[in-house]
Amino acid sequence: MNRTGEWTKAGTSVLFLCFFMHMIARGMSETIAVFLLPVTQDMNWSRTEFTTIYAVFMITHGVTAPLAGALSDRLGAGFVYKLALTILAGGFFLASQMEHLWQAQLGLGVMVGMAVSGLGMAVATGLISRWFRDNITLATSIAYAGVSVGMLSVAPLAQILIESQGWRETYFILALPPILVLPILFLLPWKQINGGTSGLEAATARHFLMPKHVLAQPTFWGLFMSFYATSVAIWTTALQVVAYLIEIGFSAITAATSFGVIGAMSIFGMLGTGFLADRFGRKLVVTCSFLTTILGVVMIWSLSAHPSTFMLFVSVVIFGLTMGSRGPVISSLVARLYPNMVGAVYGTVTIAFGLGAATGGILSGFLRDTTGGYDAVFMASIIACVLGLMPYWLLHTLAHGAWPSGKDASS
Repeated sequence: MNRTGEWTKAGTSVLFLCFFMHMIARGMSETIAVFLLPVTQDMNWSRTEFTTIYAVFMITHGVTAPLAGALSDRLGAGFVYKLALTILAGGFFLASQMEHLWQAQLGLGVMVGMAVSGLGMAVATGLISRWFRDNITLATSIAYAGVSVGMLSVAPLAQILIESQGWRETYFILALPPILVLPILFLLPWKQINGGTSGLEAATARHFLMPKHVLAQPTFWGLFMSFYATSVAIWTTALQVVAYLIEIGFSAITAATSFGVIGAMSIFGMLGTGFLADRFGRKLVVTCSFLTTILGVVMIWSLSAHPSTFMLFVSVVIFGLTMGSRGPVISSLVARLYPNMVGAVYGTVTIAFGLGAATGGILSGFLRDTTGGYDAVFMASIIACVLGLMPYWLLHTLAHGAWPSGKDASS
């Protein structure tokens, strides 16, 4: 199959659908960094207490992603998308009414976590693998870029609404978009969308849950470890960055906009990483990606000693270029290495992403509360980058995106 032949009108439309659903899910869910200060100050919660909300969210996301991927393979993406949008709206509505921490953990943690699983890449990867093969890394990168557009648009908007309406009213307003999108999904041709293009349509529907033998493979655990560590590395820094910037002297809207810029730059990082990984090898490209993350963290860290708008811009651009950039590589590796069980395997690997973000969230809040500063937070992020890179240097399958001669996913 030639590289241009996959970019049909139908395939591109399916890719846009995946992008749009991911944009809604992650754009709304990642506003938690913007709500950190107003909610903790109003509810008199500690940073550690507030970050447990994000931990519950990411653990729920990780645990339910395999189910979302498997349900999509069996019942179709349309069923999962509709259910997820309903749950997402309910979670934000509950947040607008919350009076206790457990209500926040239920609404923003459990419900939003389930919704993001249903709207995210566990479902999208299965769909994309039915429409793209030669261009699958680039295609998944485009779908992943929904995170970037969502963060860029929703985070600054949420900050403006918080300042003008209050955080409760903002949560209520954010519950409305999923409800407005829901009726449109009932009009889409789901049989055609789930069917895929000729020759690829049956590739992802053979396994409802991941076969046990996959758990014995170093390749699976390499993917799992890398996804876990990259998630820790990013979210240890990202979850605290808005509060950190405000505390060192930047305005709230500048801090929120910087968070949005991080998301905006991740578009270029995702697309660039996806494009380059297919052409120059995953080990080299992923290595450069992790080193760039480390540079970005160090530059953000240095702002406490030398704060300036210019350096802030450079720092968030560099850090943002690698935020999410490893995700498309991992999802495309799953599609290449486990073509008969994409939804089930990727959904299971997503548990690592959820656990990593939960670890990063709790760890960053704990380190900030116990040390009174951010030095330990940024150091933890750097260490996680090194751990996330290691599997690409140790495993042939991750470095080259193929099984060694004579072996396959059943080995």
